[in-house]
Amino acid sequence: MRFGRSIGSPTDGHLVGGMHLEDAPYLRVVPADAGGDVRWGLEPLVAMIDRAARQVRRQFPDAVTSVGHLSRAGGGDLDRHHSHESGRDADVGFFVRTGSGHPLLASHFVAFEADGKAPTWPGAYFDDAKNWALVSAMVTDPEAHVTHVFVAAPLRARLLAYAERMGAPAAIRMRAAELLQQPHGALPHDDHFHVRIGCPAHMSGCVENPAARVRHPATVMARGRRGGPAPHGLVTHPPAPSATPAKPAGPVPGSTPDENPADETEPVEPDAPPAVLPSAVDDVDG
Repeated sequence: MRFGRSIGSPTDGHLVGGMHLEDAPYLRVVPADAGGDVRWGLEPLVAMIDRAARQVRRQFPDAVTSVGHLSRAGGGDLDRHHSHESGRDADVGFFVRTGSGHPLLASHFVAFEADGKAPTWPGAYFDDAKNWALVSAMVTDPEAHVTHVFVAAPLRARLLAYAERMGAPAAIRMRAAELLQQPHGALPHDDHFHVRIGCPAHMSGCVENPAARVRHPATVMARGRRGGPAPHGLVTHPPAPSATPAKPAGPVPGSTPDENPADETEPVEPDAPPAVLPSAVDDVDG
């Protein structure tokens, strides 16, 4: 029972003897997901999240990892999710920065586009360096066996391109390319990472993969945008710029703020995150 027990699959299961994820100076639960104590999981999952958050903090002393839902104490059905039932799934928020590089903490997950901007939060940017550090820490964790990191295809491309530019080891980039994927027939996951670990060895009753689910198209909510599956190549570059590129509104990923000052027409230091919107279903079952 050291690990607890994951019974059934992520979409049809429950959790016995799980571990609770605790707040720390380097880790917090986003306020929008704090209610109901949905912070339980198998020990390998919970410990992996804590280790990854610590590792990012060592690289970036101002980093605070934001976490959403894991599972309920006993697992089972969870509102707004089709998975998270057996203690092997966790939602982890993106690191966000201002145009000048200062960290931002939102009250809920915020969606980002391929250019690293948040349509609902002018002046906020996807933090390539910290998000890659987080992904790298999770996919190379020495104890947890991460099987999926669901994320929107344009952000996957952005992270892998950043890792290549920064000279990340090819083995880590290959591992990340295998695990980062946009889910099929579901929300694109443009506002958080959905991390899933595999069944621990010799854990009877744990079902590795969810059964195939057949959905009516009307059940798939996508905030008005839908995407196909992510490619699985080692390096997938972001979309090419338009023929007449606009002046960048923030630092080019991998550069220092002084090299690429933010566009003066956009706020560099956002006053507040966007208002909390009704949460869509985190519809990942594959």
